[in-house]
Amino acid sequence: MPESLSGFGLGGAKGRYVSLCALYLFIYYGFGAFAPLITQYYESIHLTGTQIGLISAVAPIVSIVAQPMWGMICDRYQIRKTVLILTLIITGLVGLLFTGVSTFVYVFLLYILLSFFQSAVVPISDSLALGYAKGHGMQFGDIRLWGAIGFALAAFITGLLVEQWGPHFLFYSFCLAFLIAILFLQKVPEEVTEASRFRVSMLAGIRDLARIPRFALFLISSFCMMGSVNANNIWFSLFYQDIGGTIAGIGLAFLLFAGSEAPFMKLAGYIVRRWGLELTLLLSAIFCAMRWFWYSSAPSTTAVIAMFFVQGISVGFYLATAAQFVRENTPASLQVTALAIFFSVGGGLGAMFCNLVAGWIKDSFSILAIYLFLGIITAIGIIPLLMIKFGRWKQISPDEEVQASQ
Repeated sequence: MPESLSGFGLGGAKGRYVSLCALYLFIYYGFGAFAPLITQYYESIHLTGTQIGLISAVAPIVSIVAQPMWGMICDRYQIRKTVLILTLIITGLVGLLFTGVSTFVYVFLLYILLSFFQSAVVPISDSLALGYAKGHGMQFGDIRLWGAIGFALAAFITGLLVEQWGPHFLFYSFCLAFLIAILFLQKVPEEVTEASRFRVSMLAGIRDLARIPRFALFLISSFCMMGSVNANNIWFSLFYQDIGGTIAGIGLAFLLFAGSEAPFMKLAGYIVRRWGLELTLLLSAIFCAMRWFWYSSAPSTTAVIAMFFVQGISVGFYLATAAQFVRENTPASLQVTALAIFFSVGGGLGAMFCNLVAGWIKDSFSILAIYLFLGIITAIGIIPLLMIKFGRWKQISPDEEVQASQ
């Protein structure tokens, strides 16, 4: 691959680091073009709240099966980059197919296909970044913040394009961003330790991970926390319009929201070093619950925009530290599998539950009631984090913890 396309002409370690940051920038540019504005596409083809909830729940349901499968393939055969390239290409091309359908059944089926391949993207890219960060003495948040920047830019730019030319432009942006990401992936190093070469079966891996109390409690918390965050990505655009906002305003809101994540991800590294992962995660969950309760009170669009930094404290802190917590509390031989299960429970089961309930709430009550529900479910997720921080489960080597339970 030409050096000019791999790290902007930078060689060696610097070029690999730049390529890794660019990979996150464009992967999350694709997500930022898709998630915040997909409800505009649903509205344009006249789907009901219940139908939107069902479609939004498809990705989580598929990921419950697909993410552990992708994780075990990567752990067993050590082909993370190959799998990531394949899934980025197919996901982007499937996204383009949405421009040719306009009925619930076809959208539902396409979303199943897209979700199957897209479910591999985040766990594998996070695994690559975590391995690089550990090998070079870095904080994962320093790399992950480029994803927040990409998401913010995409939400704003795509919001303008959608308002000008219609919702189909979000699918063009989504596909193009994923294809560009592949160019940078070529130069991203694949840090493989000897411990990560162990071959395990899927059932054995899940059984071993379930024996780690800190990891099991964190999965319960992620069900609530990530479920509410994923639901907000789907329903925020309708909420913002309900309180008087415009489509362009939605793009501006996500630009500020996601943009605020980057500096707080950087700050998260300092807080983790000073006070630890557990306290940082607890702080993010508390602010997240407060945010949803506030949204349920129907604040003005001006107030929502003015308080954009709350997203940085809640979501930014969480995204910068959650994957690191999983890595530090699970055996080295199950790193990708553990991340896949984490995303399956949080971004899978949690998002499925929250979106299904939110769709029913929209049709039965109101958009504001959705955020009251999200506040309650996030508050419940704070309890396992309190148990991790102040309970009797002190952190030990995850490999030793698995051995002790056998």
